Amino acid sequence: MWRGAACVSAVALALCAAPACAQRTDDNATREAEDAFGSSVGNESIGIYNPFDVRGFSPVDAGNVRIEGLYFDQQTDLSQRVIAGSTIRVGISAQGYAFPAPTGIVDFALRRAGKDPLASFAASVGPWGSLSFEADAELPIDGERLGFAGGAGVYRNGQPFGAKGFLLSYGGTLRWAPRDGVSVQAFWGQSRDRDEEAQPLIATDGMRLPPKMKRGRFLGQHWADNDATGTGYGVIAHADPLGLDVSLGAFRSVYASPHAAADLLFGVSPDGSAADRVVVLEDGYRSGSTSGELRVSKSLEEGPRRHTLVASLRGRAQDRRYGGAALVDLGPSSAIEPDFRPAPSYSNGPKTRDAVRQATLGVAYQGQWKGVGELGLGIQKSRYTKRITDPDPSVHFPETRDSPLLIEASAAAHLTHWLALYAGYTRGLEESPVAPREAANLNEAPPAIHTRQKDAGARIRIGRRVTAVVGVFDVEKPYFNLDSAMRFRQLGMVRNRGVEMSVAGEVMKGLTLVAGNVLIDAKVSGEEVRSGAIGPRPVASFRRHSILSLDYAVPGLKGLSIEAAGESISRPVANSANTLSIPARSVVNLGARYRFSVGETKLLVHATVANVFGVFGWNNTASGFYIPNGNRRYSLTVAADI
Repeated sequence: MWRGAACVSAVALALCAAPACAQRTDDNATREAEDAFGSSVGNESIGIYNPFDVRGFSPVDAGNVRIEGLYFDQQTDLSQRVIAGSTIRVGISAQGYAFPAPTGIVDFALRRAGKDPLASFAASVGPWGSLSFEADAELPIDGERLGFAGGAGVYRNGQPFGAKGFLLSYGGTLRWAPRDGVSVQAFWGQSRDRDEEAQPLIATDGMRLPPKMKRGRFLGQHWADNDATGTGYGVIAHADPLGLDVSLGAFRSVYASPHAAADLLFGVSPDGSAADRVVVLEDGYRSGSTSGELRVSKSLEEGPRRHTLVASLRGRAQDRRYGGAALVDLGPSSAIEPDFRPAPSYSNGPKTRDAVRQATLGVAYQGQWKGVGELGLGIQKSRYTKRITDPDPSVHFPETRDSPLLIEASAAAHLTHWLALYAGYTRGLEESPVAPREAANLNEAPPAIHTRQKDAGARIRIGRRVTAVVGVFDVEKPYFNLDSAMRFRQLGMVRNRGVEMSVAGEVMKGLTLVAGNVLIDAKVSGEEVRSGAIGPRPVASFRRHSILSLDYAVPGLKGLSIEAAGESISRPVANSANTLSIPARSVVNLGARYRFSVGETKLLVHATVANVFGVFGWNNTASGFYIPNGNRRYSLTVAADI
């Protein structure tokens, strides 16, 4: 659940990175990926980007999430029981997509039942001692007109830092499609995290990295637990009255954390000793949002040309309750050896409340000329208000209002059957990032921010089964981070310019390749940089991120495939002065799948080894705290489709 995370790793594994890797027997992210920019199927994901990192920014934090193309204000992860997969829409994959966003869009697809009944079961062992069991079903009730898909999963999640947690996930979708062009699909899902111990976050004096440490041991506090429940539900309807295409989505997303903790180690020296250890304990955090979109479009055919007009009305009502956290100062401690302390008594203070109301009206034109190109134009008018209520009645925050006019334009030229050029420009009103748990004003969310993006590139088809994409981008938005007083606030503007590359497809019979690379030049500007308080490069930013994933079907051994994945990241910036960096790191993962059948039952055995060579490295947060990467680990999944 993303709202409860203390930090997000800079590097995501390309091979089944989730603690529980249960799946349908035919899921294969490498073989199903259309490009290397980010996609998922079931519990497998692949790409240089993910929902929390696209071109150096987070689409989820920015509020750029969609379900089946319709606006969704996500406050918690959607249950895997209701989601079939996701796609990162950026660059040429955003062409023809009405109302794109500067930080990219994460578009989720809902699960739906097929024409035949299906029961899927999966059990997994590892990594880090994890155990899981999942059971899912697809039940056609009235042929393909009415069907249910859903299930439940139970997980004991092992963590790379030696902790254990318990997760329960369940939910389902019900879809009714009485005829072509008309459908209604409702979904409900919930995930419950319990007893997930907080990982220690390490801070040095800013002039050196933490000392190398033994991984896999729990070095936190057993009473510093995180408990949370995430719930998401909604309905999507499509109809075609009077020759129009009408889509309606209405959603509710709620994240509730009765107890959350952050374990912070300050002034860690080369011998592993910490000058101070502070545990932040916050009870009763809650964030909920009701959101949705009504979209009406009309298409006109003119020989090889297709013209589509789109009108959209979307909105959200978000309410959050946060703050009043207790700070437990444990004094000097250690970052590399166990230092368990007795559970303290503490009490939380009163909560701050904020409320966001936003409505956006948009009109767009999309033109497609077969064999020639595409053109997209759009304009949106948004009305945004944010109200903050401080628990101290003597403190009054002025209501924030904004009413920008947002424009977007994109074009693609199909020069030949194998070469297409594209370009786009987008302005957006996006959510600012929430203050991290290590901030003095943790969980505070500044008002929405204005953002812009320019991008261009080319798509090249190599033969019938391989596609390459090369693009450039330029994204600019306000820069938020911790100041010298550990307060999270705007410190300037950040501009990310870069080049992204992708090659994906079956390069030879039985061998599928997905390769991606992004080069980013991230620069901060503003008074803080001019005064020398911070350097020009954001903390945790890097210049290069590369992935390579291979899946090879072994000839003569039906059902057996071998997979290999590599991921490499250049030196991330380690301090605000830009005088320290983390060494570059490359990680290799290996795996094998064996699919076979017993009668009408399809079976899968999937084994993986991640970080094969046990490479050690540090991941850092944008606020300057460190955690070690995961060590070598093993996992085994057995799945069945009946």
